[in-house]
Amino acid sequence: MAESDGSVLTPGQQIKATLNLHKAKSLVELRYGLAVRNIVELDAYDDRNYRVECDDEHCSNPHLTNVSKYGYVLKIVNSLDSSKTGLIEAQTGLLLYLDKSGFTCPVPVQQIDGTYFSVESLGEPAHERRHILRLLVYRPGEILRNKCQSSSIELLTKLGYFTAELNKNMQGYSHPAYETHSSIWFLSSVPKIRVFISALDSKNDIDLVENIIQNFERQVLTATNNFDSGLIHGDLNESNIIVSEDGSEIAAIIDFGDSHINCFIFELAICLSYMIVQTKSIESARYILEGYQNVRRLPDQEKSVLKLCVCARLSQSLVLGTYSYQKEPTNKYLVRDHEVKWLLLKKVWAMENKDLMNLWNLDV
Repeated sequence: MAESDGSVLTPGQQIKATLNLHKAKSLVELRYGLAVRNIVELDAYDDRNYRVECDDEHCSNPHLTNVSKYGYVLKIVNSLDSSKTGLIEAQTGLLLYLDKSGFTCPVPVQQIDGTYFSVESLGEPAHERRHILRLLVYRPGEILRNKCQSSSIELLTKLGYFTAELNKNMQGYSHPAYETHSSIWFLSSVPKIRVFISALDSKNDIDLVENIIQNFERQVLTATNNFDSGLIHGDLNESNIIVSEDGSEIAAIIDFGDSHINCFIFELAICLSYMIVQTKSIESARYILEGYQNVRRLPDQEKSVLKLCVCARLSQSLVLGTYSYQKEPTNKYLVRDHEVKWLLLKKVWAMENKDLMNLWNLDV
């Protein structure tokens, strides 16, 4: 499964940074010239993320005209992605581009020396690894996860519209690093989860996922040249979408760490996968699709594989989440919603495609 350049996660590989809150705080103060008032760690898969609040009266960073009253997010990138400095440069440029284009996203902050990131050696001397350090402006609001149970049809429709508009706008940006970037989390990488599938307890579950992988290889991966593609966010989940306090508007989009070039139908399927889990309703995808198609109409060939793409993403999330949890058993974030994901995966997979298309108001 491993690629020759070591760019994709392999079983047993430890890539998450090892450090405590004191070290994280000192890095912010050293590299960014900010006086940290409070710092807490946030949930994350492979990176270390921290919410950082700073004293607005003490700042020695010549590149900061003012200290954000909402604070910042400190990201300490996993050691695998930290070897891809070109990719971090690409993501930095994308965020600056989107900010100028009117999209609210986490704007990167320059360090004291004017750079947007640094590479730090972290961990015990015998197990020291190099990790990229970044600081991004924190975007206030509620994560969509906290509002999903009360999500209105209007908000889901707006989410679909936003997804299509975001992808449309992202095509105005390019960077060479995106041309060669690969990750286990790309939907196109679904076959690579086979080496992690033994993490699942049930043979029936293993057989189900293998069946989905085989169909995905045969029906989707052989046809990707026929699908529209471009730069996508890559992880439109319930924690990366920020909504207004009253839950009526999309306020911001965060975490572009999985941004890459791929099929637009993959972006949509990823969004649908997480939203049907959060709403606990397969039908809720109907409203996201309605908003999406107000911007970009789905070709029939993409509609025909949408069910398979949704099931592939749910399988990918379940397998990699279960595997990661076995390596980090105190991190419940890695397996949250797994019971609901399995339930909905099995329900969607059992549905006839024509019945699902009817439920989602799609004609094929």
